[in-house]
Parts: sequence; structure tokens; C-alpha cells
Amino acid sequence: MDTHNRLRELVGDLWDRYVRHEFVERLRNGTLPKDVFRYYLIQDTKYVREMQRAVIMAAGRAPLSEALDVLNALFGNIERGAEVHEKIFNALSITDAEVNNTGFNLVNYAYTRHLHYYASRGWPQFLAAWAPCMWGYSEIGRYVLSTNNPLYSAWASFYASEDYLNRVNALLRVLDRYDITPEMEVAFRDSVVFEIMFWDASLRMDPTQFL
Repeated sequence: MDTHNRLRELVGDLWDRYVRHEFVERLRNGTLPKDVFRYYLIQDTKYVREMQRAVIMAAGRAPLSEALDVLNALFGNIERGAEVHEKIFNALSITDAEVNNTGFNLVNYAYTRHLHYYASRGWPQFLAAWAPCMWGYSEIGRYVLSTNNPLYSAWASFYASEDYLNRVNALLRVLDRYDITPEMEVAFRDSVVFEIMFWDASLRMDPTQFL
């Protein structure tokens, strides 16, 4: 079994709690309040910025060919995701200034520090910590795409796209070159838990801090 599928198997039902979370189900059935979605998008944007920094830091510890494969897939067509998010942000009147002036909620702060920690530990450890976010959102995008809410469908369309799947597959192909270590298993599992907590915090619209 491939490394990424084995990691998913090892976390058991945690994976389903992540990709079929109440937040996801409410996106799909169109009942998620827009203010909750708006809150989530701001936190997610802050997460993505830190995630990208962590990827670049971790790539400095990677074999050159692997780093190039992942970085080219992630940043080679970054405009595709930016276009979709710009339309959604415009629809919800979210500005860069608002994102910059909003702090992290506690879960988001901890999750992004978790990624930076594993970026400092080593390349395979970071790949294991990063994979749940990228891989899970591909599955979630395809699941939510059938929603009758145009805003949520637009959001899902990016994560359900072939372009996004290519990014995910590049990451998983490199991850599959490594055998699972106990540290990688912990990193993967903790990231799945953080993803669940991220949805929870968004539903609650937790207070933000840590600018």
C-alpha cells in the first residue's frame, strides 16, 4: 500500500470526521451561514500564507528534484486559485487589509506553528504534516461541488479542479517515496486533528488574536 494511503488508514475514522465534518456538510447542503463562511475564509487565507512559507522552508531540506516537483506544482499556476478566491472575496467584501488586520484564532495559530515545526524537522516529516490539508480538500471539493449554493459551489470548484488535483498528486507522489516513521505518523494524525479543530473553530467563530 502507498505511504499516503497507509497513513490515512492509520488515522481510522478521524479522516471521515475531517472530510465529512458538520462544516463540510453544511457547505454541501447550503445551510452554512455566510458570516461563518466569511470568518472561515479569512482564517484560511492566513493559514495558506503560513503554509506556503513552511513549504518553502521545508523544501530547503529536500532533494532538489523532489523540491522542484512540489514547488512547481504548488506555485506554477497559482493564479488559478487566486482568481476563484478573488471573486468570492469580492462577493463577501473581504479585503486584503481586513485579512492582514485580523488575528489568528488559537487553533489556526497552533496549526500553522505545527507546520513550521515539522518544516524544521525534515522533508518527509513535513510532507506527512502537510498532506492532510491538500489531500483532504481535494476530496471535500468534489463532495461540496454539487451544492445548490453558488458561492459554495464556486469555492468547491477550485478544490475539485484538475489543476488542484495535480498539486495534490505531486505532493503524494513525493510522500510515497518515503517509508512511514513514527514521527511521520504522528505528524499526519495531528494535522488531521487540527483540520477537524479548524472546522470547529470556524463554526464557533472563535475570537482572534496573535496578529
